[in-house]
Amino acid sequence: MRQIRLPKRLLSGLLAGALLLTPAMAFTDTSGHWAESAVNKWSQEYGILQGYGDGSFRPDASITRGAFAGILDRFLQFQTIAPEGTFSDTSGNHWESAILKLNAAGVYFGSGGKALPGNTITRQQAMTMVARAFQLGGADTPLYYNDEAQVADYARPYIAEMTSRNWITDAVDNDLHPTAPMTRGELVNLLNNMIQVLLQSSGTYSSNVEGTLLINAVEGANLTDMTISGDLLIAPGVAGAVTLTNVSIGGELRCFSSIIPQIIDTVPDTPDEPFTPEPPVSPELPGTPNSGGDDLDPGFIVVTPDTSPTVPEGPEEQPVYPGIQPSEVYTPGITTGETIEYDNRKIPVYAGTERSQLFQGDFVWSGDRLVYTGSAFRTRFGIDVSAYQNRASENETINWQAVRDDGVDFAMVRIGLRGYSSGKITEDAFYRQNIQDAMAAGIETGVYFFAQAITVEEAIEEAEFVIQRLQGLDINGPVAYDWEMHDSSYRVYGTTPEMATACAVAFCQRIQEAGYTPMIYAGSYVSYLKYDQGAIAPYLCWYPEYKSESSEKLYPALYYQPDYWQFSSKCSIAGIGGNVDANIQFIPY
Repeated sequence: MRQIRLPKRLLSGLLAGALLLTPAMAFTDTSGHWAESAVNKWSQEYGILQGYGDGSFRPDASITRGAFAGILDRFLQFQTIAPEGTFSDTSGNHWESAILKLNAAGVYFGSGGKALPGNTITRQQAMTMVARAFQLGGADTPLYYNDEAQVADYARPYIAEMTSRNWITDAVDNDLHPTAPMTRGELVNLLNNMIQVLLQSSGTYSSNVEGTLLINAVEGANLTDMTISGDLLIAPGVAGAVTLTNVSIGGELRCFSSIIPQIIDTVPDTPDEPFTPEPPVSPELPGTPNSGGDDLDPGFIVVTPDTSPTVPEGPEEQPVYPGIQPSEVYTPGITTGETIEYDNRKIPVYAGTERSQLFQGDFVWSGDRLVYTGSAFRTRFGIDVSAYQNRASENETINWQAVRDDGVDFAMVRIGLRGYSSGKITEDAFYRQNIQDAMAAGIETGVYFFAQAITVEEAIEEAEFVIQRLQGLDINGPVAYDWEMHDSSYRVYGTTPEMATACAVAFCQRIQEAGYTPMIYAGSYVSYLKYDQGAIAPYLCWYPEYKSESSEKLYPALYYQPDYWQFSSKCSIAGIGGNVDANIQFIPY
């Protein structure tokens, strides 16, 4: 089989050349259109969408249900077909074959025994079918579009999943328009957000891919000596062999075909040992309803050794990273020789850290709030918020005076985030409003940044982003670094503990240099398996572990003493619509 080594193209070094169809002439009506780039890619290069005989593409024209089925079929090359007569209105229709294929695949159901192929497909219908075709399970996270009430129940989990993955990028002014017709430009934009590279021909490929790669070559393909930063998808229509030799996959390998990919010395970009980061739910964003988990128990047991303190042993060969090395940022902490048993692993205990002084019996419920009844600390009650809370509140405005009157001592406001898939840094739409109004109400106010840094340079970039937006805002609370991962869709998935720790320390150092108090937000998985606790010991610790009335262990089960504990995501606070994350600050006497 021929070897194809392809040149880099565009920003991401995507596959090009032999993969692509011969480019067609430019369309007469796409120049300057917001979806022009995606249209050119998937129409002229890949041939998934075609134009019209007059040379136009008509990006703002709607799509029928039948034509939509044809597009998905060209993408995924479905092979199994439902029997003729499945629908009463498809006989002789141009799209009958594609519709019956999608029906057999559990994608296209129709209504009342009819496929309605000539009806215009709505945006939520299209998003639902795309999600089914790509076997997305859906998510139960809330939707915060202005018109989310118009989203049908059947479409809601799929739209939530696509929203969480940053695939829906055409909701102008936060209006989804779920019942409006899906246009050709909107469809191609959605598919372009989901798939970066398509392999349509059999062969051997060895160029790196930034993003998600879909193989729909019926005869299969060989991938060798390459890195795929996103997912690797194998379409249902692939019948030939797919071999992966020395292929690093940053996301997931998902095979929709009956074939079994042959993996040869493939190095997945995952943690050293298979482990699902906890909590295994939707993204654990402070300020995001339904984030985190309830009563997460690390199950640690401290094992005391017979040896004196030692420096942890590293691998014989340390990984080499581009740019600033972890060794340039921090010195590995010294271990005591004791270990913590966590998830059937032995985690070293670091010297210079404080063991938690919070125990069973130290907390009682007062409504939906936990109250500390122990004697080791004085406490303060606080919340963390983001644009989610604003959009759930009347006129998208939090009544911070009402918040203060409801007993809130401090607030952590999301100032920005880096997309966990895209890597794009954006500011929270309401951060300035929330900071100013909270401060005016007499609430101690800090900020947090949802980080996804995979290099020291990116961590510093995130810190600078925060510092720039704090100019003119005299906050009196900490600045928190919130670095999380929960599954392979997160760009930080597979980051080594050395680099994860270096990113956290680099961020905190820059924040401290700017005159603010740094803090690190981390759950059990990141705390134990990604962070050198000795290196991050100088910084405040913000620990999430959610409790409910049914929780057996009513205390934070982290080995180390947290300074802040995020104990709930479902607290009701006067002046704020919807659920709010609740926190306790522990201040030693």
